[in-house]
Amino acid sequence: MPFTAEIMSRNQVVESNNSKNTIYFDYASSSPTNPEILQAYNDKVKNSFANPSSPHRLAFEATHQLDEIKRETVHILNCPQHKLILTSGATEANNLAIKGVAFHYQNRGKHLITAVNEHPSVLETFRQLEHSFGFEVTYLPINEKGVINLDDLIAAIKPSTILVSLMAVNNETGAINPIEAIAKEVKKHPKIIFHVDAVQAFGKVNLLYQNIDMFTITAHKLGGLKGCAGLFLKKQIKLFPLLSGGGQEEGMRSGTNDLAAAYAFMQTLKIASQNKNENAKKVNRIIFDYLSKHSDEFMINSTMCEANPYILNFSLKKKKASVVVEALSLRGFMVSTKSSCHSQTSEESYVIYAQTNDHHRAQNSIRLSFSNDNKEEEAQAFIQSLDEIIKEIKQ
Repeated sequence: MPFTAEIMSRNQVVESNNSKNTIYFDYASSSPTNPEILQAYNDKVKNSFANPSSPHRLAFEATHQLDEIKRETVHILNCPQHKLILTSGATEANNLAIKGVAFHYQNRGKHLITAVNEHPSVLETFRQLEHSFGFEVTYLPINEKGVINLDDLIAAIKPSTILVSLMAVNNETGAINPIEAIAKEVKKHPKIIFHVDAVQAFGKVNLLYQNIDMFTITAHKLGGLKGCAGLFLKKQIKLFPLLSGGGQEEGMRSGTNDLAAAYAFMQTLKIASQNKNENAKKVNRIIFDYLSKHSDEFMINSTMCEANPYILNFSLKKKKASVVVEALSLRGFMVSTKSSCHSQTSEESYVIYAQTNDHHRAQNSIRLSFSNDNKEEEAQAFIQSLDEIIKEIKQ
């Protein structure tokens, strides 16, 4: 009988149609909700239901609570010069940041800079600005480690450049861009605004957020709720709003404020900011070592295992990733082949292709992403099942 995983941790309450014996290695896609955060949300929904925009006492109390929640959230990140615009997710926050700057500051110039391996919510936003609104976009290449070269960024900057948007941690490989060096370089050009997609970074790698003009964080990658996210931006930055309406969120994002979602977002960041990555590091290292010892079958695409232990990406040399992922799923291991936001639209990972220039490698990549609730025993169980599957699958 093939090995079936039976190890469950607190966050691994993910149920499949066939079994509850599940080991979850897809945290970069989404995470199980922390019961503490869910309880905080439910309590706030029950006790603070008034619309903050209404003209009565309960609304005034809700407005005061919302302001306090925002101040506390900004305080958690130690960036008092920033303000928080609450959004429905990272996709909306990235769109608001990029389009908001592009449209508001286009009188300064219409040149924008990003990279070829960004999340779809960033890349597709830039493509829309380029193809539908006449902006000029430079897409920086990445090197074999999956990050941009600073010299390429420096060479790309023009007098007409108004925005640089680069992710902190790649969502497929875990590669970490040199954000501090980039921020320092961009700061030499006062009219350029620097935006960072920090979705895979917060609570996992260290960033000095006070040095970044705008950054995006979402809760559901961190044990929080879907629909809770935010765009943090320095107070002097103005954005062209994507949503017109009642002028909430300082006129940048109209719509009824969700006080409970804001509170849950704050609690998520507070818990995540206290994270220690020892468990994730051990799990990553066990699997990394196994893949390294079997180089006849696997090619490792994540080169910064120690620096960012939460994501491990590898490609299969002889087998199809889709077949192996399905076999793993049937044995209770939840993994992915590429970004979940891109998995239905392409047969290969554009991120891995940009890094390796190898179509076979890009078509047969597998991403494992971890939590600090994962255990070493789960890594061993995964290795055993993967080894059996590789041997069982025909060429």
